[in-house]
Amino acid sequence: MNILTTGAAGMLGTSLVPIYVAAGHNVIATDIDLMNPEPWGPGAPRLERLDVRERDAVRDAFDDARPDLVLHLAAETSLEVCDDDPDHAYLTNTVATKYIALECRRRDIPMVFISTAGVFDGTKTGAYTEFDQPNPINTYSASKYEAEKLVSSILDRYYIIRAGWMVGGGNGKDHKFVARILEQVRQGRTEIYAVGDKYGTPTYTYDFGRCSLNLIETQLYGLYHMACEGQGSRYDVAAHILRALGRDDIELIEVDSDFFRDEFPSNRPRSEIMRNMTLELQGMNLMRPWPVALNEYLDNHFHELIRGVRAVVAA
Repeated sequence: MNILTTGAAGMLGTSLVPIYVAAGHNVIATDIDLMNPEPWGPGAPRLERLDVRERDAVRDAFDDARPDLVLHLAAETSLEVCDDDPDHAYLTNTVATKYIALECRRRDIPMVFISTAGVFDGTKTGAYTEFDQPNPINTYSASKYEAEKLVSSILDRYYIIRAGWMVGGGNGKDHKFVARILEQVRQGRTEIYAVGDKYGTPTYTYDFGRCSLNLIETQLYGLYHMACEGQGSRYDVAAHILRALGRDDIELIEVDSDFFRDEFPSNRPRSEIMRNMTLELQGMNLMRPWPVALNEYLDNHFHELIRGVRAVVAA
């Protein structure tokens, strides 16, 4: 298939593009950021510029690529940026998604839209399934949920996939929680603080890529949750990382969300725990337990750090 991919240079696209290419698909990779036009190296797709907020540019990209499927990854994912500038959030996450969906309808091709566990308000005791009603509590999540509704109303053939706490991208692309913990280790911190009152499921981008590829090949369209198996708090994830690094010399201190209120003022759900219920019922859940996936991520992308740390500890 010819697969037009938006936001391909981001954290998720960095993993998905090579997985789809290895499966034999022709990936047309686009992004607004062309600082590194060949992020996957020689022989892999070269990035082409596309700002999904420009309606004419979206149409031109479709005309040039003539895709059989669109993988829409482009988004503004910073909760604080979205809350500070709702117009930017809704243009980037909602209106731009409408442009993509309308072009898919005009050409009668399916679309993959990546959404978020954050569409829920976090008050449920157990894991959220695809059959629970969203209730966003911040601008980012509201803009993504409105985009979900647009995709499902415009198209008959679509995959809306809600992801958990993303882990992946390695050095340079990972700017989320795991990368923050690793950076503090690099800086030689003897104390690290992590939130214990927010719960979710780390989701390795490599597992997400394999599972999403398998899904689109089934043509079983619809809404899906796609997170690694299991659950935990931010504190639990940080504790696992330090154990994997052998860093029992670093004190991990559990705090509540107010501790980081100045840095991260946006409202976040207490729980973003998801169950991949629809994948499970259809026998298609390829997502591994998050500790297993996280160990692989650390070994594959931060092996030098782990080896060095273990040598220091052993000494």
